[in-house]
Amino acid sequence: MQMDNNLINEIRNSVDIVDVISSYIPLISRGKNYFGVCPFHDDHSPSMSVSKEKQIYTCFSCGATGNVFNFIQDYEKISFKDALKKCADIAGIDVNIKGDTKKLKNQELYDIYDMAQKFYQNNLNTEYGKKAISYLQSRGLDIDTIKHFNIGLSLNTNDTLFNILRKRNYAANLLIKSGLITENNKDVFVNRIMFPLYDSNGRLIGYNGRIYNNEDTNRYVNTKETEIFKKREFLYNYHSVLEDVRRQKQVIIMEGPMDVINSYQHGIKNVIATMGTAFSPEHALLIRRLKCEVILCFDGDDAGRKGTKLAIDELTKIGIIPKVVMLDNGLDPDSALKQDEKMLKDLIANPLTIMEYKEKMLHNNLNLNNTEELAIYVNDMLKEISKIDDEILKEITINKLVLESKLDKELLLEKLANLNKKNEKVVDIPKVEKKKIDKYEKSERNLLYYMLHYGDVITMYDKKVTHISNDSYRKLAYQVSAFYKKNKYINVADLITELKDDKDAIKTIGELESLNLHEKYTEEEIDDYLNNILEENINNQISIYKKELQAENSLDKKIEYANKLVEFKLRSEENDR
Repeated sequence: MQMDNNLINEIRNSVDIVDVISSYIPLISRGKNYFGVCPFHDDHSPSMSVSKEKQIYTCFSCGATGNVFNFIQDYEKISFKDALKKCADIAGIDVNIKGDTKKLKNQELYDIYDMAQKFYQNNLNTEYGKKAISYLQSRGLDIDTIKHFNIGLSLNTNDTLFNILRKRNYAANLLIKSGLITENNKDVFVNRIMFPLYDSNGRLIGYNGRIYNNEDTNRYVNTKETEIFKKREFLYNYHSVLEDVRRQKQVIIMEGPMDVINSYQHGIKNVIATMGTAFSPEHALLIRRLKCEVILCFDGDDAGRKGTKLAIDELTKIGIIPKVVMLDNGLDPDSALKQDEKMLKDLIANPLTIMEYKEKMLHNNLNLNNTEELAIYVNDMLKEISKIDDEILKEITINKLVLESKLDKELLLEKLANLNKKNEKVVDIPKVEKKKIDKYEKSERNLLYYMLHYGDVITMYDKKVTHISNDSYRKLAYQVSAFYKKNKYINVADLITELKDDKDAIKTIGELESLNLHEKYTEEEIDDYLNNILEENINNQISIYKKELQAENSLDKKIEYANKLVEFKLRSEENDR
């Protein structure tokens, strides 16, 4: 079904490209635009520029260019219709958009996981599964919760799943690639309770297998990284928590599946987990998409403290200021719920601010009556205060530190100012290398830049220009003019939507948008560009006539071409006047 262009443009206009792209990659504000590390090439500095005003992005290094649809399409490797549907969902526009019927990339891997899931879930409902269910119930889970999280069971055999999948004619190398089968054609998961892992779109991509009879010292085994399962990009329960998060405007981050599942069992449903993996920038970006308050509730041991610090650092880098639940040493959320459900719910209802948490952590194992240890505490606190952007919070924390340390406030402020100087970062935005071009190509290029933004310039082009020499510019000028005639307006983001399958044209737009031209034009400037293009057309035509004259052997033909050349020159001079 052909989508109505008006609806497509309405959807695009209903979302802000800066908000959308910043949910995938961190963006830094610089002048009118935002900059980020380009995800479409091996970029190590912020080479991608995102324009809030024009609602497009352009990479100065690789030339990647587009509007919000292009970004989602290329980043997630999905179809235009799927990208359109994602934007419609973000905008809250209810539309019936059918996705592409093309085979999804890695579809066979998804199919293998769907087959494995049927196998694992069926095992739990057999005689063999009774011990596993009994174990789960001993951990506080009821049957409804077990079903809700689609928990399954792998058998105490090492090739049953392999044989089932091979009978379905899946190639052995594909089964190994899935992460479910070893290179020796054995099942990876044996005699374990199976917690299925889903991506943010609700597709099954991996497993967390847990022992339940103490026969294996390795308590948890996760699926190895595959083409569809990347630990740095995965958060447990993310796909099913969205509605609860929207309703409560809050998400709680824990460490493992049992933390999440037991929290759900106790009525705390807005919970996701990192699966014990180091908190990554990708995790932070997934969380930013939720646009809600963030509470960290990690384990109370040293590893949990390190995980909390790392999560705080990654989240604050992209502008999220989380709050923290600080559990006693040795407790995790799962055991805390069993020990005292009300206590954990109270801690979640009254979480610590980052600074309150850091103060408590810096106090640990320090005697503030000892001069040296007090100095350590003050210096560490000043480092943390230097990271605070909120001026009121900064002032409150400094005043608390003055009372605690009994030091002069001016001294602390002076130390803080020195730290801030050291912490100042200059964002190095790469400069576009300027290619040397003649005045004719420069005129074509600059004219086309203004055509992308001003209908009046398109009208002037239509009246005066018959030919542009540069192939890419000529083609794009025709497309811009056709868009303007059809729609009676020009908008570069909407034009990109119309050109969605023409990668060359979109790349040319990106090159033009990278030019450092004045936003406004003068009529004299446009006239100069037009006259230069006309001059080039005349020179090219004269050159053609001269070549034909020189190549001709017939005297009559030579006279004919000579007359044409004279007539053309006279006509050109008249037009000039």
